[in-house]
Amino acid sequence: MRIYRILKCEILSIRFMKQLPNILIVDDDREQLHYIKTILQDMKINLLEAYSGPEALKKINGMDLALAIIDVRMHGMNGFELACNMNKERPGNKVPIIFLTGDYYFKININEGYSAGAIDLMFKPVDNQILESKVKLFVDLFIQKQTIIRSVLLLKKSTNELTKVNAKLKKSEERYRLMIETTQEAVVIAQDGLLKFVNPMTLNLLEGYSMHELIGRPFLEFIHPDDRSMVLENYHRRVANCAVMSRYAFRVVTREGIVKWAEINAALFAWQSKPATLNFLTDITERKQAELAMKESEEKYRTILNASPDGIFLTDLKGIITEVSEIGLELFGAETKEDLVGEDIFRFVPSDEKNTLKEIIEKTMNEGLAQNIGIKIKRKNQSVFDGETSATLIQGPDGTSIAFMIIIRDISQRKRLETIQIHADRMASLGEMASGIAHEINQPLNIISMVVDKILFESSKTESIDLNFLKTKADKIFENIIRIRNIIDHIRTFSRSQDDYVLIAFNLNSSIENAASMLAEQFKHLGIKLDLKLDKQIPQLLGNTYKFEQVILNLLGNAKDAVIEKKSKQEESFKMRVGIRSYQENHSIIVEVTDNGIGISNDDFHNVMLPFYTTKDAGKGTGLGLSICYQIIKEMDGTIDITSDELNGTKIIITLDSQMKM
Repeated sequence: MRIYRILKCEILSIRFMKQLPNILIVDDDREQLHYIKTILQDMKINLLEAYSGPEALKKINGMDLALAIIDVRMHGMNGFELACNMNKERPGNKVPIIFLTGDYYFKININEGYSAGAIDLMFKPVDNQILESKVKLFVDLFIQKQTIIRSVLLLKKSTNELTKVNAKLKKSEERYRLMIETTQEAVVIAQDGLLKFVNPMTLNLLEGYSMHELIGRPFLEFIHPDDRSMVLENYHRRVANCAVMSRYAFRVVTREGIVKWAEINAALFAWQSKPATLNFLTDITERKQAELAMKESEEKYRTILNASPDGIFLTDLKGIITEVSEIGLELFGAETKEDLVGEDIFRFVPSDEKNTLKEIIEKTMNEGLAQNIGIKIKRKNQSVFDGETSATLIQGPDGTSIAFMIIIRDISQRKRLETIQIHADRMASLGEMASGIAHEINQPLNIISMVVDKILFESSKTESIDLNFLKTKADKIFENIIRIRNIIDHIRTFSRSQDDYVLIAFNLNSSIENAASMLAEQFKHLGIKLDLKLDKQIPQLLGNTYKFEQVILNLLGNAKDAVIEKKSKQEESFKMRVGIRSYQENHSIIVEVTDNGIGISNDDFHNVMLPFYTTKDAGKGTGLGLSICYQIIKEMDGTIDITSDELNGTKIIITLDSQMKM
């Protein structure tokens, strides 16, 4: 019980010692009040200033005053009236008052001043040294008075404790005892390095020990060996500063050797007339383990972040970079994270790509994810490379959007390979169409040959030829020469690399017809019926007509192989059919390529779009056709879907956004 009484008294003493003497200054002359305040400003006092009597009464309500300095003549309530009102409620503890006046000839009622609490009267202007000396005197008297009051109170309390057991004190002591014994913190009193008192929660922290086993043993004995020097250093620092120790954490060890984490908050106090420490220990083992787990998780996250082959960027919702992976630094041409953190992600895309990045951000914000969207990236040195971007919305535990994770990969090499693949596929298609192209050229050549023979025949019958006849035949020759030249020009353009092709508006139906014309003769020779149903109202699209022709050629080539394979497995009466249909539906343009061929098996269906995957026999296909078609249509922001019924045929559906039109 004695422990709790001492603790309570120490806390009370500390509270008194922290109070500064209160001194009131009242004067309706602001310059005079400021002057007095300047004289007293370096003293260790709490100055209360007021410009009127009512304001002063309001400010000092419920406060102890060491001294009041009051101007006698003030508007409204004069100094004597204020003094009477101040001390009316303090009959046994009147505030000492120094009255100030500037009127040497005004007959002041000194008795009225003394009855109001005056102890002195000073004339303005006030001598600063005299005023300072008088104030110091009353401050010292106030401090001595407070010290005596505290001493009397403590003496009275000690006398009452020694003479009788006061029921009220017992109840208070019981309350403190219950507080310490039921608190969720371990309470330990240590003196000379030994444990002198522990509460029940200490037994939970240092599990395995009884209270009897702990009392009298060194406090450091229960602290982890690696943390003892730190605890001692903090203790000596506290002793040197005579202060409450700042909170910090260290490890303790139980009887069974289990390591726990404790956070300490301690203070010096006198216990049994000797210095001691009052220590409050909070078990933070679970929190510390969670922190360590979080730190380990962060390390794993950073390892994964930096191990990714793609550049990973974290940005806030405004697009400001907050974190970047090592590969991200390389992609943007930066040396350190400081070069990128705090920068706007939009700074690293060319001007003509900013709308694309804005659309990626908006889609991510609305849908939570945007995947594999092509965009050009600008490095710090202003060079540009082809990139592919995916973005994910990061949300907090409450579902609030807090950040974006943006993944950027350099696909420049892949783009080059795709270009090579597309060109190689185009040349392969030309090789397969060689016989059809030869027929397309031979037909106008035959016509030219027959026209020339006709001219020679007519010229052999007569010495002169009719000019109209000659002009008609010459026009026929030139017409077929132009036809041959157009075929050759189209094949030359189709076969060359399209890297520098400027996107223009093109007629989708014309591209389909051009592609079909290259294979028409071959289909006719093989007995395949090619049926075109093209909607003439389809608007023009923005893109590369030759790349779209390549898509149609690939799909027609696959359809041709599918119907031929089916015919080889069925009777001769099987009619091979391939159809192309174009039409507009809502805001989309649809192109369907259908055949009644062998179809695609369930095992192959999910792989046919993969590069180098082919269902054809060895030597009959590269496996690049559908993959290249997918890439070309994707560049046009379109999609390719496949439906197939094994042994009954296949339908390829190309969907393009009609909003791409010029």
